[in-house]
Amino acid sequence: MLVKIFSFPCLWSFHDLYVWLQQAFSLYTVIHDWVIHIFIKLIDPHNNAYGYPWSLLQIILVLILATCFLRTFIPRPPKENSHHARTVIQALQTVLVPTCSLWPTRYIRLVKRASTHGHGSASKIVIPLSMLLQDVRDGLMELRDPVCDLEDLMDGGVSAYGCYVCLRIDWKWRVHWLDRVVRIYDPLQGDLSGNTKSWAADSSYLLADMQRVRRLAPGASPSPGLQSIINLDNKPLSHLATIQLPRGCRATLEFTSLSSSISVLSTTHTLCMMPFLTRRLPYRLSDVFAAVSNTRNFKLTSLSNTSETYANSLAAASTKLTDDPVVRKQYVDEVGIKGWRERRLMIAFEAALVRKGWLEHWEAILVAR
Repeated sequence: MLVKIFSFPCLWSFHDLYVWLQQAFSLYTVIHDWVIHIFIKLIDPHNNAYGYPWSLLQIILVLILATCFLRTFIPRPPKENSHHARTVIQALQTVLVPTCSLWPTRYIRLVKRASTHGHGSASKIVIPLSMLLQDVRDGLMELRDPVCDLEDLMDGGVSAYGCYVCLRIDWKWRVHWLDRVVRIYDPLQGDLSGNTKSWAADSSYLLADMQRVRRLAPGASPSPGLQSIINLDNKPLSHLATIQLPRGCRATLEFTSLSSSISVLSTTHTLCMMPFLTRRLPYRLSDVFAAVSNTRNFKLTSLSNTSETYANSLAAASTKLTDDPVVRKQYVDEVGIKGWRERRLMIAFEAALVRKGWLEHWEAILVAR
């Protein structure tokens, strides 16, 4: 099924359009009737009320009024302020850096739009999320400080040189979010990992990837002395019922959940979906509690919020994945250069969400019964 979504410009106003058309049509009607009346008088051989000079003067007067009408009611394209355009592109450079000497054409258009519509107030450079993700994946653009910049872009934007650089969530991601919700709650859809096609389909965070993150950033290692680690970030809650451990054995249950302040269908909820495109939507903490309580194999002994440690570990892993030549070569050889860029960006994306408090990371200690 092909779905096409149309949207009007954000400044569109039907009331203003109606008023403008009403004024323009009224003036057009007056000028039109006047011109027809003059030309009829001019070509009528039986009418001597008007002499030729007077008729010509009336025509000139009508042309002057028509010119004034066009200059008044037909908007002219705003002129681009070259000095302001340089300021806007400097603001954009505080967040994004092109990998070559020339900026891509679509970013030049964003700068022109911001420089022509931002006079008298702070210019806003609105970057579509799809464009940013795709350009970073293709190696056209780089974020100066991925974790910090993404954290600011998600919430109000980055302020620099009197301008704002912010993100816009495309309809593509909202539709994809709804598709994910339908797939999750529809048992006929089966496993999502095999039939989900998305921008990050090649960079899913499987358990092996998270173990690599722990090796890259040892601060995220679980508590010592535990014999088993259960990571729910890539498994359904029903997986708990299938685990069998010796009686009295302890295990660490790790999972990432949505903050209780995040409402469904909100823009923030759509952003929180991004690192989980090929896994699942993040759980609610209450859902995990209910699943553990209904599982007879384990007993919950303690629960701790490790969001700060987890965010720092992700940020350190993203940095090492970028700067360490050995680790970088290993990932590039395994998933390719585009897959390496995706994985690095998604790790930074999740770290920014955890730092904002929109995602929370928890570590629970379970004892096998």
